[in-house]
Amino acid sequence: MRTVYETEAELDELQRLLDASNERSGAHVRSIFSADKRLSARQVSRHLQGVRQVAAAAVNRRGEPRVAPIDAVLYHGKFYLSTDATSLRARSLSRNPAVSLTYFEGADPMIVVNGRAAFIRKNDPGFPALDSEWERAYGTSILELGSTVLFIRVDASQMLAFAMHPERFPDA
Repeated sequence: MRTVYETEAELDELQRLLDASNERSGAHVRSIFSADKRLSARQVSRHLQGVRQVAAAAVNRRGEPRVAPIDAVLYHGKFYLSTDATSLRARSLSRNPAVSLTYFEGADPMIVVNGRAAFIRKNDPGFPALDSEWERAYGTSILELGSTVLFIRVDASQMLAFAMHPERFPDA
């Protein structure tokens, strides 16, 4: 199990996002993501340690949605994805940075994120810390996959976190 990176301030910000997202949701979503089934920022942070796989969606040139699995990590309260700058996903997000992702293990838990993509290239000062997560998970740097690899930070405007049994997800 890795160290949780989120500071108290980042957890507070993530909790505000979760709360605001639930408040803005429609009646149907609120009925599913009911108060007794929601996960807190601390539960999300504790559960999403290390590299995980998510389903991430972007739109192509014709505005058609495209979803595919991709590696992701929650780091300082934000999701980061890894890909190559020449990938269809990266090219789509460079034209239209709207991105959605979902992490799920059946229905326990489900975490849905909508936001905007920001590219983190290998010369960015934050790149090595992110790359170290991939090194821990896979034993190698993503830089070994190619010269144009990058990370995509998801600046979330909405995040919903749900579990059928939230008591199974510790917050300490």
